Amino acid sequence: MPANKIAIVTGGSRGIGRATVETLAKRGVNSIFTYNANRAEAEKVVTLVEAAGAKAVALQLDVGSTSGFAGFAAQVKDALPGLGTSKFDYLVNNAGTSSSAS
Repeated sequence: MPANKIAIVTGGSRGIGRATVETLAKRGVNSIFTYNANRAEAEKVVTLVEAAGAKAVALQLDVGSTSGFAGFAAQVKDALPGLGTSKFDYLVNNAGTSSSAS
């Protein structure tokens, strides 16, 4: 893959999202990924990405609440220069929401 590609991965701290972030890192793709509540788990993913030779930024986002989207967009814009760019190349919409059946 060309140098300095950036992926945004929602739900990147667990499950399929985490596997996606880790696989991208092994291919040289830097990531900005979201987590909902478990910051410690997200930091573990950042450490794994860095061990693979890539960069990662973990941002908190509850995809079930649209009120946080504008703030998330601003955080992404602020994080991109630290990854050496002003744009992202890939978007993986992995995060989901669920509710109990009544």
